[in-house]
Amino acid sequence: MIGIAILAPALLATQAAAPVAVPAPPETVAEFLAQADALLAAGNDAAAKSPQADAIRSALQQAAMAYRASLAEAVQRGAPPASCPPPPGQAQLSLGDITELFRAFPDANRPMPVTTAFALVMTLRFPCPTPP
Repeated sequence: MIGIAILAPALLATQAAAPVAVPAPPETVAEFLAQADALLAAGNDAAAKSPQADAIRSALQQAAMAYRASLAEAVQRGAPPASCPPPPGQAQLSLGDITELFRAFPDANRPMPVTTAFALVMTLRFPCPTPP
């Protein structure tokens, strides 16, 4: 019994230290779609809580922040913005919407970086009103 008591903490420490495989965020449209398809195959409950979903959300958040920064830089330079999206958090584009829009890209454009593809989607989805 004493041997088990000594081994148990060591065994638990080894199990706790085991690394969890976290997928890399998708860098291209092709990688994004492959990860999104894997999530769809896993089902809604498993997909929503998976590290893969977190990686995809992170990639989209980074792309959104980069896009917003580019819009702010254009305004600072006095250049017209590439698009006129609603304020942050109000664009109402779901992961499904983005996936559908990315899926519409021709195969030849799927090596495109996610940040570039996101900017293109935003430009097409939220054009600025034309002055009268």
